[in-house]
Amino acid sequence: MAAIVAIVALVAPAAIVTRAQPAAAAPGDISTIAGTGMPGENGDGIPAVTATVDEPQGIAVDAHGNTLIADTDNNRVRVIAASPANPGYPLAGCAATCTWTVGDIYIIAGDGTGYNGDGIPATSAELNSPTDVAVDAFGNPLIADAGNERIRVVAVSTTNPGYPTGRWTVGDIYTVAGNGPGNVHYNGDGMYATDAQLFDPERITVDTDGNPLIADTGNSRVRVVAVSASNPGYQLAGCTGPCTWSLGNIYTVAGDGTAGYNGDGIPATGAELNAPAGVAVDSAGNVYIADTSNHRVRVVAVSPTNPGYPIASWTVGDIYTVAGDGIPSYTQDGVPAAAVELDAPQDVAVDLHGNPLIADTDNSRVRVIALSTSNPGYPLAGCAGPCSWTVGDIYTVAGDGTSSYNGDSVVATDAQLNLPGGITVDRHGNLYIADSFNSRVRAVDIGIAVSAPCVPKTVSAAPKQAQAVVHWRAPSCNGGSAITRYHVTPYLRSSALPTRTVAAHATSTVISGLALAKTYRFKVAAGNVAGFGPSSPFSNAVTIGAPDAPTAVKAVNVGAGSLKITFSAPANNGAPITGYTATCAPSNHGAKRTKTGALSPLTVTGLTAHTRYTCTVTAANRRGTGPVSAPSAPVTT
Repeated sequence: MAAIVAIVALVAPAAIVTRAQPAAAAPGDISTIAGTGMPGENGDGIPAVTATVDEPQGIAVDAHGNTLIADTDNNRVRVIAASPANPGYPLAGCAATCTWTVGDIYIIAGDGTGYNGDGIPATSAELNSPTDVAVDAFGNPLIADAGNERIRVVAVSTTNPGYPTGRWTVGDIYTVAGNGPGNVHYNGDGMYATDAQLFDPERITVDTDGNPLIADTGNSRVRVVAVSASNPGYQLAGCTGPCTWSLGNIYTVAGDGTAGYNGDGIPATGAELNAPAGVAVDSAGNVYIADTSNHRVRVVAVSPTNPGYPIASWTVGDIYTVAGDGIPSYTQDGVPAAAVELDAPQDVAVDLHGNPLIADTDNSRVRVIALSTSNPGYPLAGCAGPCSWTVGDIYTVAGDGTSSYNGDSVVATDAQLNLPGGITVDRHGNLYIADSFNSRVRAVDIGIAVSAPCVPKTVSAAPKQAQAVVHWRAPSCNGGSAITRYHVTPYLRSSALPTRTVAAHATSTVISGLALAKTYRFKVAAGNVAGFGPSSPFSNAVTIGAPDAPTAVKAVNVGAGSLKITFSAPANNGAPITGYTATCAPSNHGAKRTKTGALSPLTVTGLTAHTRYTCTVTAANRRGTGPVSAPSAPVTT
């Protein structure tokens, strides 16, 4: 397994993304996009709205706008085609390149109940009550195969992004975590994920660094499979400081295994959860948990910055309740979220603006916690026009609380849902609901436009041993959706090398695998749910293995048109420094003067009298010349 995994998002051009809702759906209305309301399975390759599904529990939307469904009681994972071209899914009955028709539904995994092994075509594999589906950054569907006590993946990309499996053939299915069926409960952490026992894992998501997070429901824990090279900030069970991990291993990030509730503002790995059935991650990496039998939604602080909750103290690694008071019931909306009552919330998602959405299952509603300063377009219960909200309060955005079905093409808050399970949002902010006991998948058109972010600013690079460090500043606009990641692309002359993917909170990264004595430049692009924006201009050129820039550069007037330049020696990055060059430039853009020597100070002569100069210094070794230092303060000769 590679020590460093470059995650490349599969992002469809905006022109080919088709919303799943009927064209006539008005913003705020609800529509059925799959299912007739009759539980069953009546075939595939037919329009999704004429196909039957059976108590679907989980839902995801890929980068191309296609909707994936955990069709739980049919023991299948299916997809509604929204893009004109299949991005690589295996389809039942197709042995080669699999084409499809927009609007139709297809099986991509599962041919019946049970477990018949891995490393086989996904459409021939047996699933057992799959309860959720997610899509990783490479476009591979991850399946919470709950009845088989496993998390599994369908290989769509040609490269395994780091999952603990020896083989990887496109179209086949593999276990990512869990050694069931038959092996349930909990046998520890810090082991290979496929040797770990899971117990009824209900939900799966992927964090900002590509690591699968698992709601290990029966074990009352949330766990992570290490796919990224380093831990992005989770506190891990048994770790009291900076927590390192091994690729392919599994770790607990929340829950001590006791089904209960022992308070908040405590380390997440020491907190009691009670049958947590949903998990989601915001753009800063914080982990949201639908703590189902505690009738709460909780958050694990991974980012040092509280995203807006009325919590007096926000400590990285601790857990906090953000919605629900623990009493299974329903109280009004438009009040602080932590004071309301939820009833067995099954899932949680985070929208493009950072607002958490809750499948308040036994209340047959979907609700939202207002974190952004303005409502991005949700219909709110009791509101007939543009609906404003108060930050920190909770609101119903779908469902009137009646567990039934009263039709579509109505405002979502007037619609009846029946024990909704999974929820998600697409790259346009539209809401999707697995309306489980109505045996339908439904969508609410929010009617907002999201575009890719602007160009990152002030991209620069510096050598570091046999690597380069690339720095940038966030772009001035995010396109209406939080930035989720950056792409950093090295260039050798005019040739682009493989792109590295960096988490949204980063403003620098170390680029390894570069050749010594070669000179590189770098571009950076920012991405959100709508895709990646334009790349930045090239950074400065960096020679790998050359020295760092000298520091503490100071120019002193010594008379006779001369300046004495002092500086501190930089790191040599593995090869002795062979010399320095000081360059003094006049403020009137006249001729520059230089002086080369082996040590500080260097005296630059031949300067024009009564002229202001700033001076810089570079260092060289046998691999090349390093970057230019910061300039000295101006000095007049």
